[in-house]
Amino acid sequence: MSKRRSTIFVLDGSVAVTGAFISARDMARALKDYVDVILLTSDSAVFADFDLSDFAAVHRLPIRPLRRNFKDVSLYLPRLVKTALHLRRRLLQYPNAMLFVNDFYLVEAPLLRFFGYRAPIFTWVRIDPSVFGRVGRFWLHFSSLFSDRIIAVSHHIQSLLPERVSSDLLYDPVSAEFLPSPETRYSDKLTFVFVGNYIEGKGQDVAIAAFSQIFFRFPNSRLHFYGGDMGLSRNRIYRERLEAQATSLGVADAITFGDFLKNPRSVLEGAFVALNLSRSESFSRTVLEASACGVPVIATRCGGPAEIVRDGETGIMIPVDNVAACVEAMHSLCIDPDRAAKMGAAGRERVMKFFSPKAFSLRLQALLDET
Repeated sequence: MSKRRSTIFVLDGSVAVTGAFISARDMARALKDYVDVILLTSDSAVFADFDLSDFAAVHRLPIRPLRRNFKDVSLYLPRLVKTALHLRRRLLQYPNAMLFVNDFYLVEAPLLRFFGYRAPIFTWVRIDPSVFGRVGRFWLHFSSLFSDRIIAVSHHIQSLLPERVSSDLLYDPVSAEFLPSPETRYSDKLTFVFVGNYIEGKGQDVAIAAFSQIFFRFPNSRLHFYGGDMGLSRNRIYRERLEAQATSLGVADAITFGDFLKNPRSVLEGAFVALNLSRSESFSRTVLEASACGVPVIATRCGGPAEIVRDGETGIMIPVDNVAACVEAMHSLCIDPDRAAKMGAAGRERVMKFFSPKAFSLRLQALLDET
């Protein structure tokens, strides 16, 4: 008689395809040979059928984000209880299932303890709790009290947690789409690629300022942005400011502002250098993916990227918001393409060794066995 497959629920609050959602999908992929992974997501989330195909099933819940207006604040607790009750009814159908919470702010999960839920709860911390202020500290404390394990996605995130919060480290793996070896090398142009949503603080403005100085020294260089605005007006306004910045610096014809990509590999593979110039990153899936494609990375010392990039070996680390340092790093690789190629190859080797799906699966299984 075959052994019955176990079940894990993953509670995710993403409203579209984000890094957190991709991480949930990669968990499903890593565990699929012996676990049925069921996604619990918001009933307002927008995903294509393809995005959800790796899950054994998908269930919708009335998850609502907390926004800073009187109506949302006043309705937050009632909505929280409503969602927790929906969640409890769903979980009761699988009495032996475990619950993975894809970030600590989803406190509907620990609230289940007050409704009698006793199965294991694993809670991930993917975001710096301080960005939410006092509310974030409360969410983290509440989650840590009623979770069996707190999982940090980087040493950087672990360093930001209070001493009273015990955590385990588990790096996200590179997605399976990036595992086959790159088929192409660098193009004849000095193509800089920046993959990231148009959100203030991601550093696209720094990239444009730096590129404007590189372009006039290397007229065949190009800068390509790819990302979405997540349906938010403030992000659309930020993108418009970036386009105006490129025009004012005289480099608009050398810069492309692309939209969100379902397959970043299509633009990373064959690029000269990838840029990631955020002010803060908990980990950085885009850095991981660029390295997996054999592309050297110029990234800021903003947290997670420093745990992926080996400075001077697989890329170049620079200070946050430092245009001059970015120009220097870009210039050093433009005048020495062979060095850039060696960095890219070393980056891919590092990703395949430390951030592979196999390494993730083994580490996660070890944590499950200890619970």
